[in-house]
Amino acid sequence: MDKVIVFFLIIVAVVGIYLGLTTGGQSLGLLGDSSPLFASASAMVETDWTESVGEFLISFDNFKNFHRAILEPNLSIKVFDMDGVFPGNLIYAATDRGLFLSRDGGLTWDHFISSNNEINSGSIVFRVIPASASGEDYFISVFKDNRGVVYRTYDYFFHLEKLMDFDDEAAYDLYRSGNYLYLAISNGQLIRFNLETKEAKVVNAFSSPVVKIYRSINGYFFLLFKSGTVARSADLEGEFKKINLPGGTLFSSPGAKRLDLDQVGNLYLLNRDGLFVSHDDGKSFVPFKHLPVQEKKLDAFAAYGRKIYVVVKNKIYTSSDGGENWKIDDLPNQFQVSSFYFAGERVILSR
Repeated sequence: MDKVIVFFLIIVAVVGIYLGLTTGGQSLGLLGDSSPLFASASAMVETDWTESVGEFLISFDNFKNFHRAILEPNLSIKVFDMDGVFPGNLIYAATDRGLFLSRDGGLTWDHFISSNNEINSGSIVFRVIPASASGEDYFISVFKDNRGVVYRTYDYFFHLEKLMDFDDEAAYDLYRSGNYLYLAISNGQLIRFNLETKEAKVVNAFSSPVVKIYRSINGYFFLLFKSGTVARSADLEGEFKKINLPGGTLFSSPGAKRLDLDQVGNLYLLNRDGLFVSHDDGKSFVPFKHLPVQEKKLDAFAAYGRKIYVVVKNKIYTSSDGGENWKIDDLPNQFQVSSFYFAGERVILSR
């Protein structure tokens, strides 16, 4: 009798594996090693995948000087996205306390409220991306009152046109390709929205929500999942292959903390075991051996344009030649850095 029960459980497990890995021709099951093997994406909106808070050091002059800025004193704020429009000195910060705008390049910040109160301090703003080169036209992902909405604005966020909404879900990231806007939803779906016809279609689904979409100059898309897993495809609507992450042990691999692509297509990956680089679009990784310090644990890392930035123990290291030579600067007042953002020529270091 016990053997029959064991055999039945094995059959159930095999069927469960098959159903968990395939559905309608879409690749599923992209999970980090810390996640349950066949768990599905949680049907809830979470904010615990960002470390950045609303306190910054901003440098306008290659770290000769730093300006300290706080979005709102005495209030803990999670920052999901920062970028800007130059010339014009507009910088926006998408946070779990709404949208903050700076019109002087980051020196001062104001809490923004839209004309019909769609965005206020009770909103979570996950992502803002330009909709055109005008500097006034944006797509913005908002979660408020248990409802996620993706808006388009033509006038610096004051008036919002609703494109799509979701009950109890939110769009963690947005990516525009021609007439299509792709939405990475908190339930693991990737949705394609047609900006002309206003039609929406689920084009991919994953076991963990996508928190960031990257596009390489080599034509590949890379997805960073909340689980720490990374996947690659040549098409957002195609099959994504899980990338074998470097580091770890025979039985486990640490998830990615940060991904970055440089302007020649090198893929950088930071995890608990250090910094790694791939020169073949994620097929293989090697340790980044040009670091100016011996520590594996870096406080923060970024690749932007031609430069590489590393923060370790209150020092910021900058290289303009792939790590052969480094410029070293001290950070003021023991400022603990967790993330980098870039807006024009400004480098923004977030606590």
